[in-house]
Amino acid sequence: MLNSFYKLPRWLRLSIIFPLAFLNGWLLFKLIGYLEPLVTMLTTATLLAFLLDLPIRFLQQRGMKRGWAVSIVLLLALIIITLIAFILIPLIVNQLSELLAGLPQLLASANQQLEELKQRAISQRLSSIDFSGIITQFARKISEVLESVGNQFLNLIGGTIGTIFNTLIILVLTVFLVLTGESIWTGIFSWVPTPWNLIIRESLRNTFQRYFATQAILAGLLSVAQTIVFLVLQVPYAVLFGFTIGITTLIPFASSITIIVISILLMFQDFELGLKALIATVIVGQINDNIISPRLMGGMIGLNPVWIIISLFIGGKLAGVLGLLIAVPLASVIKIMVDTLRYPPESIDNG
Repeated sequence: MLNSFYKLPRWLRLSIIFPLAFLNGWLLFKLIGYLEPLVTMLTTATLLAFLLDLPIRFLQQRGMKRGWAVSIVLLLALIIITLIAFILIPLIVNQLSELLAGLPQLLASANQQLEELKQRAISQRLSSIDFSGIITQFARKISEVLESVGNQFLNLIGGTIGTIFNTLIILVLTVFLVLTGESIWTGIFSWVPTPWNLIIRESLRNTFQRYFATQAILAGLLSVAQTIVFLVLQVPYAVLFGFTIGITTLIPFASSITIIVISILLMFQDFELGLKALIATVIVGQINDNIISPRLMGGMIGLNPVWIIISLFIGGKLAGVLGLLIAVPLASVIKIMVDTLRYPPESIDNG
């Protein structure tokens, strides 16, 4: 059947595939919206199960039985989650609360510096340029965005019962997917024709596991490194800023925007400190992007930066933060499928 499909003219194949793909995608989007928040929790649990499966396989390759490997990895994951929940998150929430409470003072400091800048501009005969109006508006906009995001985060943490309940569901789903995920995926892909079931399954597994494992390592390293840099420079809210930069590394290009925003905030308070922080974070980020990241990730994504930006826009539009997280690996899998359609291997050609 597939062999007959490949004998059709290319334009006819594309005219059949793309309308069907668009229609199926639209129906899937509607179904996901109807089933929320279950889909988000299930997707999060699946990503966590993907990540946990890597150390489990590593221990199995060293001769350990799967049951023991699963137990050890789940125990270590539980310890890490407990430490994060009881030590790191309260510290970050406390610093975020202090930052939000100090925003009016920060804005006043920015206005004072702008007045000094205006006086310098007058002395240099640049009074015709309204620096204060432009930059004050920019500072106020950043303040409003930070306050909005911060309040949303605090409200999310504040809804303790709902947050704990959703977290428990995600953890339970993760454990079940780790224990029985192989049979679940086998059942799902049994509905897909051979050899596409193997191609899609391996592409999803390899791309998502390698991508998120690499991103998690990079985010962890960058969070610790940036926090240490901020502590050395005696930057206020060092843990909050350091881990914010690290976490936003999970979304391509987001950490660069975060670095700029944090540096501007620090410059409003102390221009010299903000400049030092900007230089230090850029250096650490460049080491992370140009030395560590290529060694871990290599060229596994295989996407042009333009397509990465487009996939991020579509992912964010359709699924918010979760869409931003999975947009790039999903786009990479789609590229693999398209390349397979364009240049089918012999196993498909002869199928």
